[in-house]
Amino acid sequence: MEGRVTIGTAWILDRGKVAGKGRERTLDEAITIEKQRVKAAIENSPVPGLFSAHLEMLEDPLLLDTINRNIDEGMTPASAVKAAGEEIAGMFSGIDDEYLKARADDARDICRCLENSLLGITGEPFEDITEEAVVVAEELFPSDTARMDLDKVKAFVTAKGSPTSHVRVIARSRGIAAVSGTDISGIHQGDRLLVLEDEAKVIVNPDGETIKTFLPRMADGNIFPEEARRRVRESGVKIYCNAGSVKDVKAAIKSGADGIGLFRTEFVFMGKEIPPTGEEQYRIYREAVEACEGKPLTIRTLDAGGDKPVPCLGLAREDNPFLGMRGIRLSLARKDLFKDQIRAILRASAHGEIRLMFPMVARVAEIIEAKAIVSEITASLEAEGIPFDMNMKIGIMIETPAAVLTADLMASETDFFSVGTNDLSQYIMAAGRDNSSVSYLLNPLDDAMVRALRMVVEAARGKGIPVGVCGEAAADPEVATVLCDLGFDSLSVGSPSLIKELKGND
Repeated sequence: MEGRVTIGTAWILDRGKVAGKGRERTLDEAITIEKQRVKAAIENSPVPGLFSAHLEMLEDPLLLDTINRNIDEGMTPASAVKAAGEEIAGMFSGIDDEYLKARADDARDICRCLENSLLGITGEPFEDITEEAVVVAEELFPSDTARMDLDKVKAFVTAKGSPTSHVRVIARSRGIAAVSGTDISGIHQGDRLLVLEDEAKVIVNPDGETIKTFLPRMADGNIFPEEARRRVRESGVKIYCNAGSVKDVKAAIKSGADGIGLFRTEFVFMGKEIPPTGEEQYRIYREAVEACEGKPLTIRTLDAGGDKPVPCLGLAREDNPFLGMRGIRLSLARKDLFKDQIRAILRASAHGEIRLMFPMVARVAEIIEAKAIVSEITASLEAEGIPFDMNMKIGIMIETPAAVLTADLMASETDFFSVGTNDLSQYIMAAGRDNSSVSYLLNPLDDAMVRALRMVVEAARGKGIPVGVCGEAAADPEVATVLCDLGFDSLSVGSPSLIKELKGND
C-alpha cells in the first residue's frame, strides 16, 4: 500500500510573526469567540467531526472550572488558560486509549486559541502561504488547518505528531501528504522538498535523478499507479464520493463523481446547541440532492457516537463508545429524532434521487423496525399531500461481523449494501482503529477481511442487489483493485482529487 509522494516548496510556520494586538478580552468573551470559530470550522472542514470534539470540550464544565480555579490561585486569565490546557492534556495523555490520547492535542489547541483571544492577539500566520506549499512546523493543530488555504498545500511536515493525529486525518481527507515525527532543523524557507509519506521521509532539495525516480508516483499528486487506474476503469465500477456537507457534494460532482456514496448527516447535528429541526434538515438535504445534478445522493441516517460525539444529543458517556449506543441503535432508541430525520429525507427526495442508508446494523430485526418507521412517515406525507419519492431505495451499511454473517438474510430486506471498511476491519480484527499500537492488524486485505468482503458480495449477488464500498480502504490502489476483482459495483472515496484521478478527468 503506497502513501502519497509529492514535491513542493517549504513554507515554514513562524507563530511568532503573528503581530498585531487588539483589545484584551474577558474569559466569557474569549470563550464565545472560540465557540463561533469552532462552529465555522465544523461547517467548512473536510472532517467536521474532529472539531465537534473541540466544541464539546469548550462546553465541558471541567475546562471552565480548571481555569477559574487557577485564577482563584492568583494566575492571570491567560496564564490560567494555558495551565488548564496542560493539566487537561496531561490527564488525557495518561489514558491507555489512542482516541482519548488524541484529545490531549485538542485541549492544548483549544487553550492556545483561548489564550490568544484573551490577549487580543490578531493576525493569521497563514495569510501569505504560497502555492504548492509543504507546510513545515514543529507541531500543527486542527485549528491551524481551519485557518489555512488547503488548496495551496501539497504536504504537512512536522517534528511532533503521530500517524493517528487529527491533522493526519484531515490531510488524508484532502489528499495531502503528511509526515510527522521527523527532523526539520535542516529545512529552510523556500527549499524544494520531496515528501515520501509511506517512508515518513523528506528529501531536501532533491537532484534531478532523485526526482525522476519518484516521478511516476507523484505526477499530478496521483497515488494510484497507472496499472491500478486502468484496472479500476476497466472494471466498470461506479466512482462515488463521500461528503459531509453541501460544499463537499458540489466539489465531488464538479470532479466528475457518479454520485455521492455517503452523505454523513451527523455533521448536520454538530455545532448545534439543540438538535436541528426537521425543516432545517430538509433544507440541507434538498440543497445536497439538487447539487447532485441528477446523480444519486446516498444519505446515511444519524451515526452519532463512537468517534463522532454530538453534544446537542446529550448522550451518556460510555466506557467503550465504539461498541455502544450508536448508528441505527441510537435512532431506534430516539425515535423522535429518527422520525424527524426520515421525514426530512423523504421530503427532499422529491427534488432528486436519494437513497436512504442505515448505519451499524447488526440484526435483521433492526432493518424491519426502521423500515416500518419509514412506512409510517410515508403514509403521513401521502395523507398530507406532500410530495416524495415513493420508490426511494433503502440500504444498509455492512460494518459489523453480524451483518456479514447474516448478509444473505439482510439482502432480502434491503435494496443495496455499502461496506464501511473502517469499522468492519476494527470489529473483525478486534483492534481499535485509533490505536496505533495495533494498527498493523487493520489491513483491509487480511485474509479474514477478504473472506468477509467476498461473503457480502455473494449474498448481494444472490438477491440481485448492488454492493459498494464507502470506507477509506477504497482510496488505496492495491485495495481498490482487489475490491473490483471481488465484484463490487461501486467505490466511494473521500477526495474529489481522487475522483478526477480514477475517472481520468482534468
